[in-house]
Amino acid sequence: MVAMMKMKILLLTALLMVPLMIPGALYNSTIALAKSDIYLEWFKPANANLRLASSYLRTGNIDFAALALEKIVEGKTQTSAAGDLAEVITSARAQAKSALDLVDANEPEKARDGLLKLREMLFQQHKARKIEVFDDCIWELNKRGPALWRFRKNAPDLGDQQQSQAVGKAAAEYLEQLDKCDEMAAPETKSDGSFQRLVKGARTSLKRFPAEVLDAKDGGLLFRFIIELRSFDRLLYLRFG
Repeated sequence: MVAMMKMKILLLTALLMVPLMIPGALYNSTIALAKSDIYLEWFKPANANLRLASSYLRTGNIDFAALALEKIVEGKTQTSAAGDLAEVITSARAQAKSALDLVDANEPEKARDGLLKLREMLFQQHKARKIEVFDDCIWELNKRGPALWRFRKNAPDLGDQQQSQAVGKAAAEYLEQLDKCDEMAAPETKSDGSFQRLVKGARTSLKRFPAEVLDAKDGGLLFRFIIELRSFDRLLYLRFG
């Protein structure tokens, strides 16, 4: 009986020691994940307000832009709990405050330029830390657009092989990123009717490029497709990027 009791005590002691035997890498990964979660609690609403502010500045609604920026600057997240990511939050709030000051000084274009730089800074910080966020996928999609949009003002000679290939490459790279975002989207996003319509609309147009634009050398259709795709792109960024 005594021997059995000693065995039970030893077994209980061993079980209690298990948490202390977690490998350092796994322990550190758990801490990093917790910090990332705290950071993302700040990022999601902050990024939504960043998108709103950028859109309002583009359309001239500077009062609404200022309200959105104030929400970023006055965020309530306890940055200390985010570890080294606290520096990212602090920097973002400072840049948002600079943009707000520019709005108050009636310089909306400079303010919007500052917000685009802020969004790119967040994107690069996430990339460096291997933090994958769906919003970043849409942001990268948005960044791929200009390579295609440029052909609206500078109409290419689709009879020229080099120019035609440049158009095809830009369209293919945009479609590749669009498919990546569609695959990465959370179930609730995938089931969102507006997301489905935007992705389907953009994908349908892009898949028509090889035959109906490039092979047919139809510059007019290229022009119409680009206008249509830019609309999809802006709405995707405004809602999800």
